[in-house]
Amino acid sequence: MKEQIGSPYTSLPDDIFHHAASGYGGQGTLCGALGSCAAIINLVAKDKDNNHNKLIAHLINWYAEQSFPTTRFDGICYFPKQVRVVPNSPLCHVSVSSWAVAAKTTVTSKEKKDRCAKVTGETVLRTVQLLNDYHEGKALPGVAKAKDATYCLSCHGPAEANNQQGHMQCSMCHDDHNE
Repeated sequence: MKEQIGSPYTSLPDDIFHHAASGYGGQGTLCGALGSCAAIINLVAKDKDNNHNKLIAHLINWYAEQSFPTTRFDGICYFPKQVRVVPNSPLCHVSVSSWAVAAKTTVTSKEKKDRCAKVTGETVLRTVQLLNDYHEGKALPGVAKAKDATYCLSCHGPAEANNQQGHMQCSMCHDDHNE
């Protein structure tokens, strides 16, 4: 983008998203790949219809539903054919911890770093696909709420108690009241 478009991309440092590693400053919050890609979407697709927010919401929900890491980048990584886990969350600590348990490794292992590099590659690829579709005028993907979020919002959303926001899977942290 620096070479093709120039400003404002020429003024952004190459390591602008270094702080996003390990869920922003090592806090395990939002996956750094998601936050960094969301910032790029905001730079590229912000418009009067707030389509950037629709693209970002789609990206976050897409991430939570993917079985990571894929084998797409196995040819350029150290640990091919790693255990795959659906994170069910955009949060770094949930995504990494559930994978580390399934892979029987640690969050400080080289295997985990390889896994996160592949997850980042997949997230960047999905972001590029979304932005290409947006600029080609294709219909924006819908923003689906997690199944239990729809149920929870029926009582806790704007029409009722109005004390909850978001579309993440609620049962990752809260009792499942669907049952």
